[in-house]
Amino acid sequence: MSILWSSSSLKKLVNANSSKKWEASGVEIDSRKVKRGDLFCALNGENFNGHDFINSASQKGATACLISENLINTKKITLAKVNDVLDTLERMAKNARMRSKAKFIAVTGSVGKTGTKDMIHLALSKVASTYSNESSYNNYLGVPLSLARVPPNLNYCVLEIGMNKKGEIRELVKLVKPEVAVLTAIEKSHLEGLKSLKNIADAKSEVLESLDKNGCLIINNDTNFSQYIKSKAKKLAIQNIITYGKGIENNIRLLNFSLRNKKYLVQASCYGKKISWLMPSLGEHWIHNSLSILGLAVYFKIDFTKILGALSSFEVPKGRGNIINLRYKEKCFILIDDSYNSNPASLIASLKSFSKLKVIGKKFLVLGDMLELGKESKEIHKELGTKIEKLQFNVLYTVGKNMFEMSKVLKNIKYKYHEDDFDLIAENILKTIESGDAILLKASNAINLKEIIKKIINDCEKL
Repeated sequence: MSILWSSSSLKKLVNANSSKKWEASGVEIDSRKVKRGDLFCALNGENFNGHDFINSASQKGATACLISENLINTKKITLAKVNDVLDTLERMAKNARMRSKAKFIAVTGSVGKTGTKDMIHLALSKVASTYSNESSYNNYLGVPLSLARVPPNLNYCVLEIGMNKKGEIRELVKLVKPEVAVLTAIEKSHLEGLKSLKNIADAKSEVLESLDKNGCLIINNDTNFSQYIKSKAKKLAIQNIITYGKGIENNIRLLNFSLRNKKYLVQASCYGKKISWLMPSLGEHWIHNSLSILGLAVYFKIDFTKILGALSSFEVPKGRGNIINLRYKEKCFILIDDSYNSNPASLIASLKSFSKLKVIGKKFLVLGDMLELGKESKEIHKELGTKIEKLQFNVLYTVGKNMFEMSKVLKNIKYKYHEDDFDLIAENILKTIESGDAILLKASNAINLKEIIKKIINDCEKL
């Protein structure tokens, strides 16, 4: 494996004092995830102090531990001491970015960031060496960590950029310095802190501020405030803007998609040229987000056929619409795990997709509250109920006070239950499930619906 950091490189960068010479092939901040050869960075967080996990990290194979505190009983552990571990991680990130010759792509938006980032990684990996941040490592810790892990001799680096407040993306893109920014959507999320869609658009468009002027903005033209963001890009003198969506005015336009042999055949127009590719039978929003890859192919002058062919094997990130086939007492059914996150746009998209799913049995919904929607949260949930009233579902379980309000609006679902006991929900679902049924579970991550999923799966056999 390639050596990313060493005692000598950190000595030059931040004057780190190491107890002995070391070389690291990886960087980690979570002691539970340490692999042999990693540099473990002992960060001080709100709930945990990384210095308490030095021994655990070392036992798992950490080649050295980056620390800022005076420690005792560590003679057998290789240490690298600095004044501030987080500051050092950020300086490592800047240094890694400075020395990398890769093309950097930043992906942001209210919904679809992780899936789009993963699709781009999969596609570009077919033509060149490509790296992306793990899972949703998209915040003030995840982005510097991802940069510090950037391997040498890389062609493309795809980094998801997230935020919880205004100014956060601005600081992160100063580290990333992207050549291309992909903006997936501006939707109602983080309203608690940002108050309005326009403020969300302003916060997301911070990605433009450190974008290479000769670089490219690839934007979903169907989303809220797309015209506003494009005008910002023009004021910043960004030379290339590529739009994608359903409208005829877009550079890249979705023409049609149809199910063939359990895969979607997707057809699009890219600057007037008709292109088609295969994707797994996922929701329409996944197909829509895949259009951004055509924009990258245009900008980087990549053969479409070489990268789009990879999408037929795309797998949805965990908790974002994974389809799991299960058997319980000879009854076979489908469980769709969309428990990682939820906001009005992603929930509507997920429910529309679920409504189109062809099953011979009943359709169950387990819906938990959408969080971070501020003072309007109750009304947003109730408004959502009116928007999905015509969709056909049979059984609804709601978790959280706002989803309970939404359930009152829905009149066409025969069986409705409000329950906060996850054991009881899982137990009742398995009691009433029949062959050919399907279940969709979706909520904000903090609601923890994944616990219901674990309980159901533990009592079932995966098919």
